Amino acid sequence: MTTSVSTSQAPVEPLPLSMIADGVAVITLENPTQPLVIMDHALIHRLDRTLDHLEDNLKAVYIKSADQRVFVAGADLKEIDGLEDDQLLEYLEAGVATFNRLAQLPCQTIALLNGAALGGGLELALHCSAIIATRTNAKGKPYPIGLPEAGLGLCPGWGGTQRMPARMDPTVAIQAAALGQPFLTNDMPDGLVDVFVDSEEDLVPAADAWCDQQPDLRHPGSIQDLDPNTLKAALTSSRDSLGDDAAAHAVCEAIWAGTEHGLEAGLAAERRLLVALRGTESTRLKLNAFFEGAR
Repeated sequence: MTTSVSTSQAPVEPLPLSMIADGVAVITLENPTQPLVIMDHALIHRLDRTLDHLEDNLKAVYIKSADQRVFVAGADLKEIDGLEDDQLLEYLEAGVATFNRLAQLPCQTIALLNGAALGGGLELALHCSAIIATRTNAKGKPYPIGLPEAGLGLCPGWGGTQRMPARMDPTVAIQAAALGQPFLTNDMPDGLVDVFVDSEEDLVPAADAWCDQQPDLRHPGSIQDLDPNTLKAALTSSRDSLGDDAAAHAVCEAIWAGTEHGLEAGLAAERRLLVALRGTESTRLKLNAFFEGAR
């Protein structure tokens, strides 16, 4: 349906892909070698390859997780931390290219969230036409959806700064991304999630109903769709309350770049800032503490 961006030399196995109705395909995210579904190099390449296998003239593509606990728990920070700067830039570019392929599909695309969607997981969902989520996870508890990168001294690198403000109150989105504070599903701002359902079994029927109610193709939005003066005012007010935190200001800088110079400039700023932040003393301390806590 579109041209693959995968650069891997080894054969890449597509993700599970099924047709559940006439014109409706389901892609299932899985990470068999990881304890949770996380956004790593392998998953990005498998998603990219899966897009090659989509039929033409689809009505919709649904994306769900094979993990009963999470949609995608975030990026593989150890993998990211082990890359040289040029390798990290290439990795981030490949992720954005794959996500943009999804965003440009000529059919509705819907992320079906059954659990935490953090960092790269939310960024993947933000490249879909709609996000439909359960109210609680498999344990019956609210779960987080958001961009926590700044809390670890980093900047989102796969379009989060460019797309989240287009789905909700820009000031709320900027503050949350700049502070690295996800939202819980029992306290979700308007717009980030299109439809909430009570159980995982309700996700596909809700997606079917959403498609029936949306006869026109809806591509995911970006900050290019917003009034630039409104966005700049939101950025100015947010910056005044962020202190001197480098990651918080990097988030604002990436949003400003997209506002002033367009989506591609904003995406490039994300990547540049993430790579620059990764080596700072403050970020190293936060990442090392995170890795220690994850042992």
